[in-house]
Amino acid sequence: MRARVYTMLTLVVLFVQVFVLNNLSISPLVAPMVYIILIVMMPIESSQWKMLGVGLLLGVAMDITMGTAGLNTLVTLPIAFFRRPLLYALTGLSPMSKEEGIPSVKRLGMRFHRYFVIMIVLHSLLFYFAEWLSFDNFGILLLRILCSTLCSLVLDYIIIMLFMKRLSA
Repeated sequence: MRARVYTMLTLVVLFVQVFVLNNLSISPLVAPMVYIILIVMMPIESSQWKMLGVGLLLGVAMDITMGTAGLNTLVTLPIAFFRRPLLYALTGLSPMSKEEGIPSVKRLGMRFHRYFVIMIVLHSLLFYFAEWLSFDNFGILLLRILCSTLCSLVLDYIIIMLFMKRLSA
């Protein structure tokens, strides 16, 4: 059941990212990226290899649709690789615990928000620093990171609220 709901979440997120957000010009400072939620919300028990595989496929898919020539893959792979250690460090879970399921407020309490926000912020930092490749106009870069991250977080929380009940079942 959870696999079917996760597949539906993947299709919805990719559709929204590719056909709506990538074509939406809110401002030059705002470019929300919700696709990273697919890595952040992978089941806790997901292996490192599975995370890297999903990260690679997701990065390549976004690069093809966004025309970014490897930028998304460059950023998505480290997020996928460090997701598990960050999950354990930020939520207090132990690698030895047999905790399973989707990370959620119900499962992790308020620690979930810390984990979720840090993962989204980390993705935005990596993405925009890699895209910018310069410290010229550093203030504008930071403003772009801040605006895009806030917009991404709002959209990600809306997606979580829509799917969390089904994913937790």
